[in-house]
Amino acid sequence: MRKTFQSEGYDLTPEQWGVLTRLREGEGLNQSQLGEKTFKDRHNITRILNLLENRGCIERRADKTDRRIYRLFFNKTGQDLQEKLNLIVMTRREAVFEGLSREDIQTMQRIVEHMVKNVERRFEAMGRIKEDGQWRGKIG
Repeated sequence: MRKTFQSEGYDLTPEQWGVLTRLREGEGLNQSQLGEKTFKDRHNITRILNLLENRGCIERRADKTDRRIYRLFFNKTGQDLQEKLNLIVMTRREAVFEGLSREDIQTMQRIVEHMVKNVERRFEAMGRIKEDGQWRGKIG
């Protein structure tokens, strides 16, 4: 996707696009919540958010009840960018899924979700816990 974005004139990584997309689904999330939704640890979500903020795509606003927390919001630049990138991604997806029925795609999604749940159950069985969107504890 990065090359596709670049060919359209956007210097953005798929990681950054994913964060923008999740933020679009839930503006006002805090950094930890967005990190969990995007499966990014604290370091990575901070790095991505800093880049997006420096590019003028998002704003951090202090939480009204807890000064330690910042809520994340799009600004006009970020909204416009996310909409343009979504069109690019949708066009790309149509090409990738060409010839597959809606049922085939839904089956694939169901199988992938099942596999993710299997991995999570395995981690839990190994005594690992999920904390701030990341699995913690020893493996094995």
